[in-house]
Amino acid sequence: MLELTPYLEAIARADAPLEGKANAWQRKASLAEFGNACAFCTAPLDLSSPKSWTAAALVPAQLGGPSGVVENWVPSCRSCASRKGLRDVVSWLDWQALAAPDRVALLLARRRSALLYAENHFTPLSRHSKRERLLSHLGFRFRQARFRIYAWSGVVDGERVCLVGWSTRAGDPLSLAESLLALRFRDGGEVLVEGQTTLIRVPAEGFLDAVWRLIEGHGIVVELDVPGGCPLDANDWRECWRHRVHDAVSNQKRVPMTGGKALSHAPKVLSTKPDSVRRLAQLQAAKRADRLEEAEHRVREAQFRKSKYLERVKRGLEAPMPLNDYRAWADEVRALGVTWARFVNESREQ
Repeated sequence: MLELTPYLEAIARADAPLEGKANAWQRKASLAEFGNACAFCTAPLDLSSPKSWTAAALVPAQLGGPSGVVENWVPSCRSCASRKGLRDVVSWLDWQALAAPDRVALLLARRRSALLYAENHFTPLSRHSKRERLLSHLGFRFRQARFRIYAWSGVVDGERVCLVGWSTRAGDPLSLAESLLALRFRDGGEVLVEGQTTLIRVPAEGFLDAVWRLIEGHGIVVELDVPGGCPLDANDWRECWRHRVHDAVSNQKRVPMTGGKALSHAPKVLSTKPDSVRRLAQLQAAKRADRLEEAEHRVREAQFRKSKYLERVKRGLEAPMPLNDYRAWADEVRALGVTWARFVNESREQ
């Protein structure tokens, strides 16, 4: 039976409050932009009493808000800052219902600008996609409330274990509830713990897709630091998400902050349009035909060279090669024939 205590303790450690404070320049800039008034209730601020107001983050550091970007900070009276708490401003529905529509639109636009420099996980788009398409994709994601998810995959007692979890501090409750339902009923997850901390075991074959769907829902997936993790491989979610990118340009180019080669993108989302499906089928058929033709050419060429060698040896025009070398060569020719036969069978099954 899987011992859950190490994973619950790891979530508790990782979920500690993150420091995120505006510096003096950011405080002055936000005050000037909002006319020394609260950005939420528009009430004038008493600047002579520093404790009567604060610089509030539209997206808190706990949810990956960029503390170094001035657009993420707005002046707020203590009352509004207390009511907002550590929520993403887009999930503060009480304020949105009472505030003027133009004020709501202003702060949400400011939030979108800040999120372009937040922890933007990669998209399913190719690194060759136009920047406008990338920004459009991120813009759709940004309209949703942010939340924080912890994930872990490894081998326990010879069995692959994949876990997803969060605490009640992880962000918007509605987003977390939707994630819980999706992981259970769409991804086949098993709820191991639910309450102050939630922990779900996801089938290994669907783990990567589940992680990507959480990201598309505007979740920040963070690797859980638990001993026993496996080495990275091409199909592991950590191969795609182990680096954080803080701007749209690096996101588009797949450039990790730590340097190194460009990272892979998400599994491609295939179109279901009839024309796209037909073109994809034609492209796959053409690739199979090319692969079959190339395999046949290699077999024919290898067999011809082998026959020519045996004929020259028989006529005394060439000395026989060592027996071990001949056997290795014959095995290579046989392997080419097996590969060709497999391609032929595959083409008949299509």
